[in-house]
Amino acid sequence: MLKEQANQILARLEENGFEAYFVGGCVRDWLLGRPVHDIDICTNAHPRDVMRLFPEHIPTGLQHGTVTVKQGDALFEVTTFRVEGNYRDFRRPDEVQFVSDLTEDLQRRDFTINAIAMDRAGTLFDPFHGLADLRQRIIRAVGEPKQRFAEDALRLLRAARFAAQLGFEIEPLTYEAMKQSADFLPRIAVERMRDELNKLLNGAFPQQGFRIIGETGLLRGYAEWGLPKLFASAETQAWRLVHLTTLPEKWSLLFYAAGSRQRQTAELTHFLRMSNKEQAEIGRLAALLLRVAPEWDRPESVKWAPLLLNVGRQRCLQLASLLMACWHAAQPTDLHTEVDAAYQQLPVKTLQDLTVSGKDLQLHLQKKPGDWIGRVLQALLVQVALHGLANRPETLLAAAKKEVERDAYQTKNT
Repeated sequence: MLKEQANQILARLEENGFEAYFVGGCVRDWLLGRPVHDIDICTNAHPRDVMRLFPEHIPTGLQHGTVTVKQGDALFEVTTFRVEGNYRDFRRPDEVQFVSDLTEDLQRRDFTINAIAMDRAGTLFDPFHGLADLRQRIIRAVGEPKQRFAEDALRLLRAARFAAQLGFEIEPLTYEAMKQSADFLPRIAVERMRDELNKLLNGAFPQQGFRIIGETGLLRGYAEWGLPKLFASAETQAWRLVHLTTLPEKWSLLFYAAGSRQRQTAELTHFLRMSNKEQAEIGRLAALLLRVAPEWDRPESVKWAPLLLNVGRQRCLQLASLLMACWHAAQPTDLHTEVDAAYQQLPVKTLQDLTVSGKDLQLHLQKKPGDWIGRVLQALLVQVALHGLANRPETLLAAAKKEVERDAYQTKNT
């Protein structure tokens, strides 16, 4: 369906006397038989012509020749053939010049496997032999590798990311240029670097990406933040990562494997500009794994009930995924089933299941609001769930009074 919609754009451009081609990652992935989620189109039509022919458009990057065209329910980037001038910031060209020749446009691209164009009939235009590199499973820079990396330093990580996604090797001259150009990487925005690392972690062959990062020293400019150390330990964890499904779980495993403490994890996730939600989730998961993994080294050592009451079902399911990844092959146990079974057996599961609230405790004990309410309610939850305390208001209030008196006694004698 997506390709059919894109074909309509190519057809309309051709009907009006222009050339138009599919280009880049979509062509690469079609040739590899991989799913295609985004389709890019290049053309010799000027942006003003594209906007005239397609009234439903968004002028997303006119200075770079890009117009986003709406076709049906899908959006497609349509970019005019171009060549680029000097790069001063290792990211964006100082100037862009529109051209009429497809080969000129293709030669500015990063790797030969991404410098293949295809017309509506399926004919390939491959001046840099990207198809041969696809068949040989090679990532090779277009033209002079050091020049490509100086134009956009993110290409250094993109090479490692493509290797992790596709399982490809990097061509020797390109590989050597990566080693020589690694110091360019810190000049790009941290967010762009983080996004490439995320894609690498989600790759089917993360060990390839980790090895390349280590051998080329790509992250050496981030030593202050501990990234080289983190990814050095990551190479030994690659076979575990493929058994995890979410990025927070994968990052948590890396922090655990590197022995990162809570402060180190917090500093690095903040440096990587992760969202507050991601930072909190990764921090909690990594700390939890670091706490329980040394004791929970086999299925029979796992005690889910207390942890379910403490951190909840969802985090226990995430922890189960991490433990199964750590145990993979040695302990083929479905811990998710065990988590759910333990959860269902609990007579009470959350503080809301108790027959008293924080306000009830305040009124009964004549105390001001404070942290003590959460502590006492959590203690009552554990007593009801695990020790048979009756979940009746009068029983819980009496137990709460004892809990508060015990806290006061301990505070007085410490």
